[in-house]
Amino acid sequence: MRVLRSDAAKLVLYLISCFLLAALTTPWLYNAGTTLGEITEERSFNQVIDYVGEHARTAELPKYFKRCLLAAALLLLLPLIFALKLRNAPAPLRDSPWSVYLPSRVVAPSGGQPLRNSRWGPLQLLVGLILAAGLLFGMGWLLISMGWFSLRDPIPWSMAWKKSVGPAITASLLEEIIFRGVFLGICLRTFRPATAIIVVSLIFSGLHFLQPPRDVAVFVQGETVPGGAMYIDPNNPLSGFQLLQAIGMRFQNFELVLFEFISLTVIGLILAYSRYATASLWLPIGLHTGWIFAYIFFKRIAHRAPELDENLHYLIGSNLKEGLVPLATLSLTALLVVLFVRIFPRRDSSPVNGTAPPES
Repeated sequence: MRVLRSDAAKLVLYLISCFLLAALTTPWLYNAGTTLGEITEERSFNQVIDYVGEHARTAELPKYFKRCLLAAALLLLLPLIFALKLRNAPAPLRDSPWSVYLPSRVVAPSGGQPLRNSRWGPLQLLVGLILAAGLLFGMGWLLISMGWFSLRDPIPWSMAWKKSVGPAITASLLEEIIFRGVFLGICLRTFRPATAIIVVSLIFSGLHFLQPPRDVAVFVQGETVPGGAMYIDPNNPLSGFQLLQAIGMRFQNFELVLFEFISLTVIGLILAYSRYATASLWLPIGLHTGWIFAYIFFKRIAHRAPELDENLHYLIGSNLKEGLVPLATLSLTALLVVLFVRIFPRRDSSPVNGTAPPES
């Protein structure tokens, strides 16, 4: 049981448990949602149940897996926090097998970096939102002006607002609390800042990249499976693990790994750095909200030009997060974030005895 003493080992166990729990619950939730969708289609109950039934009726199996993964992460988060004993000093690495593999230069010399309540928080949130959304929209406008993307006809402005605002707020809050609030806080208790930022960024990009592929089809008796699609029978209690297998196969696509995984890693690095540099979640929440809002909004109002030369797919993929052009935009965003955080007074990033430094 020595391996479970370190915070890093508990975090790894938590992530594995989240995927296993999601795989177990996905077929049950899918069948329950399908049943609810059929019932609400025949008769009306109330506004809330009818709303849930409508979304459950149209949701596909991969979307149920995403919801189960999020629910598992939230459900297991409380046991993780209790297991880490965050009010106490971090578990010593010298007594765990991790000490055999980790050189001393990457091991944290202190108790981490607690979050602080900064009076500059609202300003950091606003600047992060404007910076991320502004540059991403600017890149989208440039792609449209070059003819690489084109606006839909008619442009669904109202639908774009409805579909982008809610996910931008909820996803950014939840993910920043989990990844930069909890995960980065744990890793800062174990590793030095640079190592902790890289580790959490790889976890962030890996979990976002490990999403169900688009060519997954639900097997329905009597219906033809689409050509080239991987079919999964949701009545099979192990169908969630079949979906998990399909998710892992995404790493076989070199171009997908090259562009989407790297872009997600760069995003994770920017968010983790902004959390560490400001010792708060205000700036990363603003950046994350801006990116999600601009990405979904632009995806709703524009699409890649079908006549675009396929040789340009290395520059821009099917959306604003694939290709070298999005990577260049993220690099510019990273530079501006570094310049912005330098405006604020520097402080000791490794507080003693777990106490946050007084605010300047």
